[in-house]
Amino acid sequence: GMAVWLDAWFDPVASIHTVGSCIRLVDVTGDGDPKLLVADQNRKLRLYKGVNLVSEHALLDTPSAISAFFEDAKSQGPRVPSLAVACGQFIFVYKRLRPHYKFTLPMQQVDPTEAEVWDGLRSGTVPLAEGCDKLSNLRDGGTHVTYATVDLLALDGEEKQQALVEELKGKPLVHSTTITCIESINRREDAPGASSCLVVGTEARQVLILDPQGFSIVAKALLPSVPAFITVTGLLEVEYRVLCACRDGRIYTIKNGQPLGTSIELETPPCAMCLAGKTLVVGTMDSTLQGFQLKGKRGWAHTLPSPLQALANLDDRENGTLFLASLANGEVRLYKDKQLISTLQMPGGDMAVAMRFGKYAREEGTLLLVLKSGALGVKILSRKSNLASAAEKAGPPPEQDVPLNVPKKTKLYVEQTQREREHGCDMHRIFQKDLCKLRLHTARAYVKVLTDGQGPVSYSHNSSLRLNAQVMGLGPFFKLVLSLQNTGSKPVTGCTVLVVSDQEWYIVSEPILQIGTLVPGPDYSFDVPLQAIQVCSMCFVSHPLLSFLSFAFFPFLVLCLSSSPSLPFPVLFFPLVCFLSLPFLCFPLLCFLSLPFPSFP
Repeated sequence: GMAVWLDAWFDPVASIHTVGSCIRLVDVTGDGDPKLLVADQNRKLRLYKGVNLVSEHALLDTPSAISAFFEDAKSQGPRVPSLAVACGQFIFVYKRLRPHYKFTLPMQQVDPTEAEVWDGLRSGTVPLAEGCDKLSNLRDGGTHVTYATVDLLALDGEEKQQALVEELKGKPLVHSTTITCIESINRREDAPGASSCLVVGTEARQVLILDPQGFSIVAKALLPSVPAFITVTGLLEVEYRVLCACRDGRIYTIKNGQPLGTSIELETPPCAMCLAGKTLVVGTMDSTLQGFQLKGKRGWAHTLPSPLQALANLDDRENGTLFLASLANGEVRLYKDKQLISTLQMPGGDMAVAMRFGKYAREEGTLLLVLKSGALGVKILSRKSNLASAAEKAGPPPEQDVPLNVPKKTKLYVEQTQREREHGCDMHRIFQKDLCKLRLHTARAYVKVLTDGQGPVSYSHNSSLRLNAQVMGLGPFFKLVLSLQNTGSKPVTGCTVLVVSDQEWYIVSEPILQIGTLVPGPDYSFDVPLQAIQVCSMCFVSHPLLSFLSFAFFPFLVLCLSSSPSLPFPVLFFPLVCFLSLPFLCFPLLCFLSLPFPSFP
């Protein structure tokens, strides 16, 4: 059929190294043409227009996320969004790609125990080894320690640790944090150029909502874990939800500034998240895609053939449940819920680590891909592609809707159903009574087998001993393997095992076994040789005459035939036949003389 994606441009030497949260499509100049903004891990902010790199700006630190937001309207003319670049504990705001403002996250309160330990280390009253042990116990106990403690515990050797303590002697102990993710949320109306605020997730397990006017904190929420991905929906001054996928494998919801008591528990930690319409799509590290409602109920789950790398939703589409998934095998898949619409293969088996879909270069549907090798690719969604019809074809087969040919209800079936309705309680009571009787009879029979000693396992009444016997061999020589176990709590000494058998049928060479001390727990094995004498005699000797005749009949017949002059046997063949017949003549006689001769029945 018609191809869904069209190749527009591919630059294999773009040398872009970034993540999915550091790539955006933003109209930074206000001319109605969105540009591609990439915050590179090499501390560079790149601006692409079409296929050209327009500008490149240096960053002070490695970026963790970028987002665009609109301030309140103050003048007439085109609305130009501002760009927020999160680097460490700072948010650098750019206006028309010029540095405009720098916001610093508020410092956290230092734990009193940690501050006391550091005071002792600086003054010398606390030894270095003891102080490191106390700080390590604080960190392992769940306390959010400062970066100074993290750096101290990461050093190897007392000399390096002591040098760091000397370096920090004249500096105050501060507790800063780092930004992990950032998004924007509209304030009053859901329009393309409406005023918006920033939603920031930090390493201090906090989610902050910042006002663009002066960057004051509008709302603050504390989560049980560090947020790794953030998705927002709704309006700030009406009703909104902030969905946070955290590192503890849970998704927490903040509704109107207050964290909800319930959370979504995932089997493995999340690796990507996006909002497709009203469906929250979450990718986990076990190569699984899951779709959740905004209230937390899971709607579907789909297993991927390869680990997931990135997710991106399709904005401004008639059907908002479409989203893209990049896999480690180089595939970029287009899904509608869990139904696969199309598959796009990256060149050379390379995989896409970041992607963004939207309006770009006068095209409404453009997919921008950043590959692991640093290449940049641009794909255009075909205008003739009908994604709605493709999604309908991806469902169950049409044979599933064909009704089955169910036979009509007979009069006997109707009468039986009516009887079950009228006497349902009585029938259930009788069934339960018979079931209880069956269980009782089974239990009594099992107890009788154990008490009579007929089962494979025997238990002692006076002491807690367990004896199990097994017979090995095909006969007439057997080996009786006895397994003895002390199931009590105290050792048992002075035990004797006596093997009793019918002496007319079996010979036991060692009928008495002296057992030493039995320690509780392990199994002790003992081998008892056993010989079945009656069975061996019956094989050949119970009817010696018949046995002798049966073994000797065939050789005599051969001798007679070979010595007859009327048969065409050669003369030289007669000695050979006599030689071969000797074992058949001697074997029954030897068996008859070597074994005891029993009485004939």
